[in-house]
Amino acid sequence: MKAVFRRLLILEERHAAQRNAQGFAPVDVLRQRICRRQAEETGRPYEKLLRESVAESRAFFESYIGDRSLAGILRRLRFQRRATNNA
Repeated sequence: MKAVFRRLLILEERHAAQRNAQGFAPVDVLRQRICRRQAEETGRPYEKLLRESVAESRAFFESYIGDRSLAGILRRLRFQRRATNNA
């Protein structure tokens, strides 16, 4: 059992989200870049776009019941967009 627990610990450490020097995970950095570009293109305030993006993400995961795999998340997003476009 010790070997199994050790291997699980190694896998968790290897696949855990790495953070940069400022303490941001890769998803946070990507979200900030996207919001900065949208702010430049649309002239809307960056902070407002960032808050909206974070709120949208939280709302999505509060109602999300599928597996947390990338494929499952993308499948759910595509389904939601189809539903809103058809409504």
